[in-house]
Amino acid sequence: MNRALFLSWRFLGSINLTVGLCLALTVNLIWGYFSLNRRTPLFTPLNDMGLIPWMQTYGVHNLAATGWFFLLMILLALLAGNTFVCTTNRVVQLLTAGSDGKGAGHRKWLALKLAPHIMHYGLIVILVGYLVSYLCTNVLTGRTLVPGFPLSLPGASGQVTLLAFEPEYYQGQRLAFWRNEVIAARARLLLDDGTAKQEAILSCTRPVRFQGYSLHLRNFAPKSQGGMKMKTRVDLYVRKDPGVALYLAGIALFTLGLALYVYEWVTHREATTE
Repeated sequence: MNRALFLSWRFLGSINLTVGLCLALTVNLIWGYFSLNRRTPLFTPLNDMGLIPWMQTYGVHNLAATGWFFLLMILLALLAGNTFVCTTNRVVQLLTAGSDGKGAGHRKWLALKLAPHIMHYGLIVILVGYLVSYLCTNVLTGRTLVPGFPLSLPGASGQVTLLAFEPEYYQGQRLAFWRNEVIAARARLLLDDGTAKQEAILSCTRPVRFQGYSLHLRNFAPKSQGGMKMKTRVDLYVRKDPGVALYLAGIALFTLGLALYVYEWVTHREATTE
């Protein structure tokens, strides 16, 4: 068992595997480019149904167009494992070498040498976050807000109510056909978690977060100032995505590593120019 783990670790940490995976990913993405031509509707449901249900339906029944995507998942998993093993091996070497040093200067040197490896770990965490999003995200479609009817979300104790629809209309002169049409939709929401109430603004570029969910504006009515007789409604795209926390953690790690890397580059440049 230990030997099998050792051989697996050694295989994943091979630089030859890194080169082979990069070449395989290049070829696979070229295949994917031609497979996606005029077949993008096959992949659109991924945003609503998640990875596993999509694989079991659209994926396996259209392998001529989706086979590259399955292979991409395998190659990315191997690349993540390869990056983790190679990075960990190097970090262990640095920590072992650094254990003999003393003083603030040596600790500073060690922190700077770890910078690119911290960035690698950050990228791995981001990739894992994407996988978690596709596997575990709860997507609620067909949710609509109308004035006076609060919306409850599964597993949430609070409610969301549409207070007002406050669109911005086009009033310019250049595009006469667009005059009085909505160019910016804004909905004022009341978020009630059972203990406190607060207002929030929802727009096309500004989702609202509430009790672990993110509420996105998908559609609305009326769409013009002349259509104000239509009943006001706001259609929502609601997501509960546990991968967001991993994205943020990965971005924080990558940013820390990048800051240390830039600092090392600047100090090295100043030292060589003196």
